[in-house]
Amino acid sequence: MKKRINIIFACFGFVAILACGGHGDTKSNKENSTQQPAVAAPAAMLDYKTEGSKGVGSITSFEHKPFDAALANKGVELFVSKCAMCHSFDRTLVGPSLDAVVKRRTPEWIMNMMLDPATMLEKDADAKALSKEYGSPMISLGLKQEEARAILEYLRERNNTAK
Repeated sequence: MKKRINIIFACFGFVAILACGGHGDTKSNKENSTQQPAVAAPAAMLDYKTEGSKGVGSITSFEHKPFDAALANKGVELFVSKCAMCHSFDRTLVGPSLDAVVKRRTPEWIMNMMLDPATMLEKDADAKALSKEYGSPMISLGLKQEEARAILEYLRERNNTAK
């Protein structure tokens, strides 16, 4: 029970930090933006793992595109609201840590797990092993494919900058 309370407080703290950050005076931000050039996305952004299990589900192939910062921004919002209660990057919560997940799993596998965990847990050996290891199966998040893609892009960014 104490562990659950700690997890809940940690998640609320994470959300509070995200909600409070980056909302400075918009007038000064506009003035500064005319004086400073826009910062481009990192040139050497980590790409996804290409070899390995694709999982079981509707995602059978994945088009590898350059990093999309706008999509990653949508992904962080979705991650906080849908994933952060069970997953973290620096430690294990209810589910496994997502640190370096894009190096361990293919994007197809990750998206299939987000979109249809029940099928993955029934038919995918890796998903079954994770469920046994963590003692709690992943629940359906009710995500649309575009939302799962946004979370995946956030994972790509987060995994690139975490180290």
